[in-house]
Amino acid sequence: MFQQLTYRLRLFRRRHKYIFINSIFLSVIIIFLIYSYWSNLPAEDNSAIINEKGTYHRSLWESITMALFPPKTKPFEEKKPQVNPNNNQEVGVESGASEISQHKQQQQQQQHAKEPTTKTSSKSLVSDEAYQLNLKLINEQQEKYNRLHPFEQKRLQQGYEFFDNIFKIFYQAKPSVSQLNTYPSKKRIYHARFDSLADDDTIFSEKYLSQFLQLSNEELAAMKKSHKYVVENLPEDAPDGLYKKNGIVYVAGGSFNWLTLLSIKSLRAVGCHLPIEVFIPKIEEYESDLCNRILPELDARCIYMKNQLMNPNKDNSDSFANKFEFKGYQYKALAILLSSFENVLLLDSDNIPAHSPEELFENDPFKSYGLVVWPDYWKRATSPYYYNIADIDVSEKYLGSKYNEVEGQYTDLSVEKGSVELDKIPLHQRLGSIPDPTSESGQLLISKKTHLKPLLLALYYNLYGPSHYYPLFSQGSDGEGDKETFLAATVTLGKRYYQVAKFLVSLGHFKVPGGDFEGCGMGQFDPQQDLEYIKLREQYAKIPEKDKEKQHKFKLQHQVLEKGPEILFVHANFPKLNPWKLKQEKKIFDAKGNRVRLYGPGMIKRIGYDFEWFQWEGMKYLLCIYDVNLQIFQDVKKSDLCDEILEHLRFLESTQNITD
Repeated sequence: MFQQLTYRLRLFRRRHKYIFINSIFLSVIIIFLIYSYWSNLPAEDNSAIINEKGTYHRSLWESITMALFPPKTKPFEEKKPQVNPNNNQEVGVESGASEISQHKQQQQQQQHAKEPTTKTSSKSLVSDEAYQLNLKLINEQQEKYNRLHPFEQKRLQQGYEFFDNIFKIFYQAKPSVSQLNTYPSKKRIYHARFDSLADDDTIFSEKYLSQFLQLSNEELAAMKKSHKYVVENLPEDAPDGLYKKNGIVYVAGGSFNWLTLLSIKSLRAVGCHLPIEVFIPKIEEYESDLCNRILPELDARCIYMKNQLMNPNKDNSDSFANKFEFKGYQYKALAILLSSFENVLLLDSDNIPAHSPEELFENDPFKSYGLVVWPDYWKRATSPYYYNIADIDVSEKYLGSKYNEVEGQYTDLSVEKGSVELDKIPLHQRLGSIPDPTSESGQLLISKKTHLKPLLLALYYNLYGPSHYYPLFSQGSDGEGDKETFLAATVTLGKRYYQVAKFLVSLGHFKVPGGDFEGCGMGQFDPQQDLEYIKLREQYAKIPEKDKEKQHKFKLQHQVLEKGPEILFVHANFPKLNPWKLKQEKKIFDAKGNRVRLYGPGMIKRIGYDFEWFQWEGMKYLLCIYDVNLQIFQDVKKSDLCDEILEHLRFLESTQNITD
């Protein structure tokens, strides 16, 4: 019996010799990779993607695929010298590691040889060729997407018809008066920061806010007529099947392509798996390496905005959307409308999530309210004329809510006219008005199932924004744009909304000890934790002050009550995180030429990991390992760019233990 079994085993080995050898070989590789992966994980955290220092840990599958199918470009090698944190001396990568390949140099030389002698004709030729190439790539990408999603073509056609009807309403509701720009003097409204503790004599009352933008009776009547028409004719719901699921939307293009990519890289690193749509407004801003190679690997896709709005295979000369010129702030509301997602988190390109926002879609306040907005620094300066135009009754008898940015809370008020003087009450504390403070549109969370009509009305406000509605919302003060339109449309239509109560925090550093604070970004807080914090604080207030033990136990059970909501988004808006520009403009150096942390040394404590180091690590990964080819860096030698990234990374690593 034993001899027979041995014989069969030998026979199997002879017949399947190569299969047997390959199986053993692959098993050894897999065991080695599993061992390597688990040995590199932190001992106390085998689930987080980023540890307390911001180090990214690849998944097991990612480690296997990286080993079996390594990137086409070789990673840049770093030197590891001793670095003085305050030393501005350049330290390069090892010679040869970051040089442009000879093949690329030959291609560049051949390209220069082919250039026409006339610069203008050369630019025109290149521009036309680039346009046609981008158009071809866009069409190929869309065709590929349609093949993978059989119902996409039907959805697009459904959208073309729906959007044309919407823009017909917009076109017919065009205000019949010219631009609103009549002011009694050159004096403009005081652009005041919202500060409930400041001793400010300027009260933004109805009387005060009526002193600036002026409308004649004819202008007021015309604006009321067009506004009434658009409100009465816009639909409440979209066609069935036009929008599905949850997702994140960006508007990119030009220099924003790089910032969008950096933000998406961070999103994936913090564990967010939501699909992403990146809208490209202009065809010449479509970049093939970004859209065809990099973003698909990050489960994101580029969408040429015009092709989602109008059928590219038809003559659109009679399309109502074709009668509008889109630019600037109008792109955001349009991108939300054109996105395939039913529930959308809109992020500015320079807005970087510090943690995954995925849970926001499945919990309150979003589930109950359908729209979440975040506060900005400023007092609301909306003209009283707007409420007349929108037919909003701002109460003269009751107050709405009073905001306290220090406590991060709204206090409901119900005071009758007889006990207050309206000239001493801010207009935007009165019931029916849009509440203080202004909104910051670096992030916006909206459901098109519950808030489609407010979205459409907000788009209408933006289409006629520069000429008519931006002056009504901001009255010539700084910062006018789309940020007021979403909440204004929601209030006008009587829909629910949630404005995060926790006031934003300024992020930055001091270039000179004891000098002025250099603001570099804004931290916006988690709305889910914000709502929880408000409810817990109300429960805590009901505990008798004498019952210290019960108070202590309650705080132990609810950590958010002690710590407060955490920062969820970092709006890195000034300066933008362009590594080369930061160096050239000396934004990452103090007055003495020493390197500095843009967001100060306290970010590790605030965020939970070294956020700034992690962004620069992302830059290294994208620009020096994956060798992303973007127009914004086309005039910068790759070795110089990567030398700078590595040098600043070493500085950030050397200052990770400084927390104050």
